[in-house]
Amino acid sequence: MTYNKENLSLAMTGNQNAFSQIYEEIHSDLYRMALYMCGNPGMAEDIVSETILDAYKGIHNLKDAENFEAWIMKILSAKVKRSFKKNYNSFSVHNPMARSLDDTELSSPDHSERGIFRTDILQAMISLKSIDRIIISLCVIQEYTSEEAARILSMKASSLRSRLNRGLKKLKTELEENGYE
Repeated sequence: MTYNKENLSLAMTGNQNAFSQIYEEIHSDLYRMALYMCGNPGMAEDIVSETILDAYKGIHNLKDAENFEAWIMKILSAKVKRSFKKNYNSFSVHNPMARSLDDTELSSPDHSERGIFRTDILQAMISLKSIDRIIISLCVIQEYTSEEAARILSMKASSLRSRLNRGLKKLKTELEENGYE
């Protein structure tokens, strides 16, 4: 995640323009993360909006600018978890009960190889528990270390690494079953 550190300092003191600049710089990263966590574009947009709103309301409480990324990712993760609980009974890619792409809200008109592979990855993610999707998204997509991701999710780093390894193995198995090596 790339953002202007000076704008962050200004935003922490209540500067609205500085916060707007930070929003512009991190919006796409937050959206990509939310999309990989929940698998639904509309839901990801809602989650990012709620995350930004909470961040705006609470940025003055942020004590150390160095913790900004972990702080905002923790807000995003909490929003995703809350959304999972709220939407658990509906069939969508964020629902661990969904078992096929037909059960999901995800559909892509992009039939290119990249679009098909992306769809296959999202479909393979269906087989994972929601916490494992979040862990994979943080560690693989956003490239957080296990210690950073564990701090964001308030769990032990060793537990996170175990879940990450099991989740990646299951994801690999699912993709191999779809013909990817």
